[in-house]
Amino acid sequence: MPPVPRLHRAPTAILAGGAAAAVLLGAWLLSPSTARAAPPEVQNPTGLPIYPNLTSAFLEDRLKTDAVGHWCMHLNATTGDSLDAVENWYRRAMRTASETDVRHDGTYDDRGNLDGIKLSVNIDSVAVYKASKASITSIDLVRCSPRR
Repeated sequence: MPPVPRLHRAPTAILAGGAAAAVLLGAWLLSPSTARAAPPEVQNPTGLPIYPNLTSAFLEDRLKTDAVGHWCMHLNATTGDSLDAVENWYRRAMRTASETDVRHDGTYDDRGNLDGIKLSVNIDSVAVYKASKASITSIDLVRCSPRR
């Protein structure tokens, strides 16, 4: 379960400074640089845990089948946080999952030299990885249905 986001609050000394301080604080909070720093609103129909500090997220617009006929939905996301931080967050969020190094997972063979892990619970998985020396950490959430 992700931690509860903390709201940024102005110190009470600033608020006690009167209306001018409140106006300055409001202008700073509404400035373009502050607006860009807000995390994206993520619709996550997979039901899998979603990392709380994403820079982008994209739900693929159609289901795909895997090699054995499961219909799967894919949510792809990125974050500027370190690979270690994201891996550790997912290990805590998915305590019962089995873990595989993405270098030993055939799904990621065509993506080159990656560092990261894939956590699996039954037929669902979360992969956390980055291309060596890349600054962005990628997250793939895959939720599959049983075969029909």
